[in-house]
Amino acid sequence: MLPRPQPGGFLLDENLSPKMRARLGEGVKVVHARDLRPNPTDRKLWTFAEEHSLVIVTKDADFTDRILLTDAPPPWVVQLRCGNLRARALLEFLERQWPQILILLPEHRLVLVHLDHIQALG
Repeated sequence: MLPRPQPGGFLLDENLSPKMRARLGEGVKVVHARDLRPNPTDRKLWTFAEEHSLVIVTKDADFTDRILLTDAPPPWVVQLRCGNLRARALLEFLERQWPQILILLPEHRLVLVHLDHIQALG
């Protein structure tokens, strides 16, 4: 059996603040969707993440639906299912959950982060 690929960093979807970059850890590659101008489509984001072995961090279900149709990473998807938290509350929530998320990657290609629990699939 071939070893699983390792994530090479993170791609933040447009629905997340670019300020989250600094919160994901020093020395970690973090790209925000806004860096891929002009107005990248979900397909462009997916392809970029796939080509660079990135984890897509998003609040949208579109990437979750798509990853369920693929065989193996990259990319990986972390979907934040925590409702409409204000930016500061979302950052604080993610900081608390981030260590557990990192443990689950790369062995799980989909991580669903809820307010009260985390699910890892694939």
